[in-house]
Amino acid sequence: MRESTLGGAFLRLEAVTTPHTLTTGRRVALAVVVLLHGFAHANAVIWAGQAVPLWITTLFWAVALIGYLGAGFGLLRVPLVRRHYRPLMTAATVASIALLTIIGGTIAFVGVVVDLFFLTVVVHWTRTGDGELSTAGEGRVGRLAAAGHAAGLLFLIYATAVALFHPVYLHWGTTPAERMMTLPGDELVPDARYRVDHGITIRAPADSVWPWLVQIGQDRGGFYSHAWLERLIGADIHNADRIHPEWQQLKPGDLVRATQPDYLGGRLGEPGWRVLDVVPGRAIVLENWGAFVVHPVGPATTRFFVRTRGDGIPSLAAVLLGPINVFVFEPAHFIMQRGMMSGIRDRAEAMMAARDRGLRP
Repeated sequence: MRESTLGGAFLRLEAVTTPHTLTTGRRVALAVVVLLHGFAHANAVIWAGQAVPLWITTLFWAVALIGYLGAGFGLLRVPLVRRHYRPLMTAATVASIALLTIIGGTIAFVGVVVDLFFLTVVVHWTRTGDGELSTAGEGRVGRLAAAGHAAGLLFLIYATAVALFHPVYLHWGTTPAERMMTLPGDELVPDARYRVDHGITIRAPADSVWPWLVQIGQDRGGFYSHAWLERLIGADIHNADRIHPEWQQLKPGDLVRATQPDYLGGRLGEPGWRVLDVVPGRAIVLENWGAFVVHPVGPATTRFFVRTRGDGIPSLAAVLLGPINVFVFEPAHFIMQRGMMSGIRDRAEAMMAARDRGLRP
């Protein structure tokens, strides 16, 4: 009886410690879990705040995010990463733990435990020598599988580009000194972890830039950006090419409309941004967007800033919405906001050029 008991215990221990050859279903399930774990890191670079230089947190975040995504796609046999999922998983875990150490707090402790658990699971369930996941003997894959592999590879390339260019999204056109400047609206989020600063130089005096800025809105002068993209999603936006006197007034409480009121049948209510503050001739602060600041740097030169601030506190909602924010909203917002700032610059400079021509004898 004792030998039988010991034999059974030995078999159970061997079953736990012996690497398993993954069935297709288990492999896919494990890949999905690893991918979801990677997506859960989407907002982690924001949670780190400003405790250390941005390039350090961005480096750890990019390695963790792309490493986990690459490991997940590798488990799904996506080309280029199918043989490297274990080193990718290891690198991602090390980077994630480093980033969580910077973040600190309870979420860091829980995150480290989860990271190590997933690393152990992946290593244990896939440690099979040349392995069940090697490409040997796979034969031809079906068209659907090939299409899935191509889609996975394209998304991984896109995600890598987004991670590498993330600092550009945050700091486009601004200097470190400008990012340290106190601007209207900063007092609304004094301890912001999420910070976006965009800037552009306009060869025109500030009082020639302000009239274009103050008339923004769907039902006013538009947003001076890529209107064809806005109309592509059904927003009835047309950009003004002249200053309208009737649109030169804006006060706290006003709504800067994003779309027409009946957009999507009115299901979204009144999409837009409520005006929180107006500094005449200098700044407009919009709720859930940020501060639009006209800053004169000379008699004929203006710096135009758009600054967004958010608390960036870790939360379940931030984990769930992080991938949409990082991979969809931020790139799209950057393209449209850069277009808006360039559109205001071009109109203000064209107006000054027209005035100069009119003054010539």
